[in-house]
Amino acid sequence: MEEYEKILKDIRPFGPFQVRVFVLVSMFETPLAWAMLLPMFTSASPDFVCETESNNSQSINSSEALHNGSTATANQTKCQPADSFTSIVTEWQLHGDNKSIPDHITSLQMAGVLVGALVTGQLADLLGRKKVLYSEYFLLLILWLASAFMPTWQLYAAARFFVGALVGGCLVVNFVLPLEFVTPAWRTFCGCIGFWAVGLITLSGLAFLLRDWRHLTMTTAAISVPMLFSWWFVSESPRWLISRGRIAEAKNILETAARLNKRPVPDFSGLERVVQIEDLKRQEQKKYFYWHLFSSCSMARGTLILMYGWFVSSAVYYGMNFNVKNLAGDRYLNALISGLVEIPAVIFVVCIHNRLGRRKTVALLMLLAGLFTFSILIIDLTGNLQNLNTLVVVFAMVGKFGISGGWAATQVFSAETFPTVVRNIGVGACSMAARIGGIVAPQLVLLGKENRAVPFTIFGVFALVCCCLMLLLPETVRVSLPDFLSYKIRVDTPLDDLNCQCDAPLSDKRSGIKEIGDNFDALDDVRLPLSEKESPD
Repeated sequence: MEEYEKILKDIRPFGPFQVRVFVLVSMFETPLAWAMLLPMFTSASPDFVCETESNNSQSINSSEALHNGSTATANQTKCQPADSFTSIVTEWQLHGDNKSIPDHITSLQMAGVLVGALVTGQLADLLGRKKVLYSEYFLLLILWLASAFMPTWQLYAAARFFVGALVGGCLVVNFVLPLEFVTPAWRTFCGCIGFWAVGLITLSGLAFLLRDWRHLTMTTAAISVPMLFSWWFVSESPRWLISRGRIAEAKNILETAARLNKRPVPDFSGLERVVQIEDLKRQEQKKYFYWHLFSSCSMARGTLILMYGWFVSSAVYYGMNFNVKNLAGDRYLNALISGLVEIPAVIFVVCIHNRLGRRKTVALLMLLAGLFTFSILIIDLTGNLQNLNTLVVVFAMVGKFGISGGWAATQVFSAETFPTVVRNIGVGACSMAARIGGIVAPQLVLLGKENRAVPFTIFGVFALVCCCLMLLLPETVRVSLPDFLSYKIRVDTPLDDLNCQCDAPLSDKRSGIKEIGDNFDALDDVRLPLSEKESPD
């Protein structure tokens, strides 16, 4: 909506008003990260100190030491918990034959994220961004707190499903709302920069201080309550209000923004007329569905590559987070470093995204993630996995750096690649692929209980394949965003032979072939009548 973009430029595209909205809405990411990533600690096995008859002690991290309660004896070795750490593993004896249950619960949580994202997208379009965000966040706090009091792991698993659904819903609005207050020039910044890493960093500190899983869950839920009071400082999206025909409310918000940004109140005279025109266009516009993403070979190829990119990003990112509990060394320090590496990763993307290009940026970061995580398999094959624990952790954190930046870059790349008429559908399909990756991630982590190198090997293969596939897509930096699905149009066939419907005016008159549409390269052929043929240049 060009008129709306013009008004945003007149009142400052990223002035104090937009900064306030961006910061307050982005701050939701910190408690959302706590809620999502709690299984890093609440599903972990405790550390044990084992003593032999010779009084030699050894610290281990294994749920197998709990075969017969809090103390186990095996080969004349007695093991006891090293500290007061508790988790759902110790609470409900989820070890031995039940050792996979914690990871299944985490997968159930990630399935909830998928459901919540799908439902919330529709609700936010129908009821508004702000109401849905705060309503779902309020319900999240209730269920989050309630999960700390569940008497059985079955009820706990059900609670985590709904926690995941509400987290997934909040994340959808949390991403969209700030973008609707800024011009396109600021969308990469607002889409990449956030407070998710802050959540991961602070969660490691809270978990270090609160070793009881119930206390950790209650505390993180309780200190997340103050975010509700930001309601009075965050406005509804003017873009959404305009799309619903609520022009007066949108004008009030934009006037407030102008005053706070110390700019004159803009002229709204053309806005209502443009909205009426947009309404007419929407009524006449062709309807698009998910199958349009596969309406040609090139569209199908590009869509599948991007969906795979999101799947890999999610599976590897959450897999690396949840796999912290299987790394050697202090789990709290590992989690802290895992969060810290995300900050330079995002800054790196913001700095080079426009210079290096979207495609090369994504490929570079996926290559980095793939090489370093796959290298852990090489260490394992040499038989030094146990002796080189520090190197394994370093390689894992470099891989985390790569996948964190790669996912941020992939999101921007995807939004610029899909044509406007199917952009929301395309990004929605990619988001569903990411949620499936999140469901798969805990199951990959489960394999690490048998061999620590296995999850990293799978992560590495996923990322390296993604690196190669991303190079097959066209570059989008400094390229106008596509609006329509594309066709190659030949000029040697009568109009009656046309069996398809074009979505845009014809352009690019060269060599008797006209191309229109998206950023996916080779597309469908459509023929023009001879009377439309252009003379050669």
